[in-house]
Amino acid sequence: MAARPPFWRTAALLTAMVVVLLITGLAGVHALTAQPKSEQTPCATQTVTGSVGTSDVAVHVYNYQGGTVGLGKSLGDKLTAVGFNVTYVGNLPPKQDVPAATTIVGGKADDPEVKLLMGFFPDSIAQADGRTDHSVDVLIGATWAGFDVSFKADAAPHVYVSKATICPPIVTPGATPSVSPTPTDTPTDEPTDTPTDQPT
Repeated sequence: MAARPPFWRTAALLTAMVVVLLITGLAGVHALTAQPKSEQTPCATQTVTGSVGTSDVAVHVYNYQGGTVGLGKSLGDKLTAVGFNVTYVGNLPPKQDVPAATTIVGGKADDPEVKLLMGFFPDSIAQADGRTDHSVDVLIGATWAGFDVSFKADAAPHVYVSKATICPPIVTPGATPSVSPTPTDTPTDEPTDTPTDQPT
């Protein structure tokens, strides 16, 4: 009959297994809840003084699965109308948690381009992901209450800065932002009450 391994060896083996399982589990949770990968926008870094305006910022708009069809495109059109360079419109990944409030994501929460976008969304929150291209993501929140409440079209079109680095996108004449396919060709500016699985 083989001798039973020492208690400390069994305990060490079990501890190692638990640690591996915890690390694997945490990695899985992070993968499921990570922010959507931002579309990188070609640009030429510039240093500005005085102010950062809407035309200096590349914006990506993300609607969520189960949200209002066409809301992402409608919001992208509104942002374009006030001067932002909307370079991408699409949906959050299916397993991405839907933010409660509209979330403005940039390199740092206090970057001027993030503050500028937040001025257009009264109930928004800021989030940082360390990006270096100075683009900004707008993640439409589940508490979106319509353009009359959740979007402020007459917000200030610039924020004052003593000095800031911007990365205005290179916009090809006649180019349009990339848009995920939607089931409707003419979404309205006001959201509807019926959610769908492919909102964009």
